[in-house]
Amino acid sequence: MFQNIKINKISNSLTEIITGNFNARIKFHDYNKSVRNLIINLNRLIDKFQEVAAVNKQYEDDRKKMVSNISHDLRTPLTAMLGYVEMLQTDASLSLNEKKEYLNVIETKGEVLRNLIDEFFSLSKIDSDDINFEFKKIDITEVTRQCILSFLKDFEAKEITPIIKIPEKEVYITADEKSINRILQNIIGNSLKYGISGKVIGISLKENKDSVTIDIWDKGKGIKKEDLPYIFERLYTGEKSRNSNLKGSGIGLTIVKKLVEKHNGKIEVESLPYEKTTFKITFFKKLRNM
Repeated sequence: MFQNIKINKISNSLTEIITGNFNARIKFHDYNKSVRNLIINLNRLIDKFQEVAAVNKQYEDDRKKMVSNISHDLRTPLTAMLGYVEMLQTDASLSLNEKKEYLNVIETKGEVLRNLIDEFFSLSKIDSDDINFEFKKIDITEVTRQCILSFLKDFEAKEITPIIKIPEKEVYITADEKSINRILQNIIGNSLKYGISGKVIGISLKENKDSVTIDIWDKGKGIKKEDLPYIFERLYTGEKSRNSNLKGSGIGLTIVKKLVEKHNGKIEVESLPYEKTTFKITFFKKLRNM
């Protein structure tokens, strides 16, 4: 009879937890050693279940936020495009120059929309491991130089002075060249977009014994200390730490971090607003754990 009471107490505690009180635990009484060990393991199992439930809740919250943000990011340029299309169709008083101007706006918004969709698609492919990486020996100095050359017109147009420090000699790492190029393109593009007020962008490459470090820095508005831990989160737009008028999709840096991690590398950020914001990327010469 007394044993049945003990079992009922344990059962009632489990029922309380199953029905939603994840903070409840099975309490110890005058049970024998075997029952106490069972209760200890049950409480450990409940702890693990509570951790999984918390992760699932966070994942669901993030998913809802992501869907909401994606919808907003896609709707904004699409709404503008449709508005200009309607004006072209209904306003007979528009001059030829005005029509050309509206078509240019539609083209620009269409390009923004296409880039957003491309970024969402790329992130989805990385998340699902649906990308074939071609890891091979590449000259990281040459890849970096070619990437910088692709930005020369942008530097000139925005009156930004590039400070380049790259070794003359060849430096080889094992990597997927397309991914390395995209990482550099995204970070330099980010500095161009948000560091324009500083009028200078620095790109340096340093060879270490087993690794290569690339620093990309600017002297723009920078990132507040409290925002630094979140800048690689998907759809984080940095509106608090960067100019909200220049706010992007928040996908670019997420893609960068994931691609760096695919190379078993690491990326770090330091920022003193209006002094220096530095993205530091480390690639190992030989891939680890692969």
